[in-house]
Amino acid sequence: MYIEDRTMKYAVMINAFGEDDWIYVTEDCLDGLCVKVYNTSEEAEDAAEVWRLPGKERNVKVVTYASKD
Repeated sequence: MYIEDRTMKYAVMINAFGEDDWIYVTEDCLDGLCVKVYNTSEEAEDAAEVWRLPGKERNVKVVTYASKD
């Protein structure tokens, strides 16, 4: 879904708790935790490698994310 006041970025999601239970990778920000976003899918894929375990690569995915800039 396109939102006018947002910019399309990329984020990493991990499936840590169950088959359909995906969470965003976050970082500390002024308001607490925020979704960690990347400008390109390549940057997000590089960051996702930290979370990919051998044999469980399907538990990590890069997704588009509408971010306020």
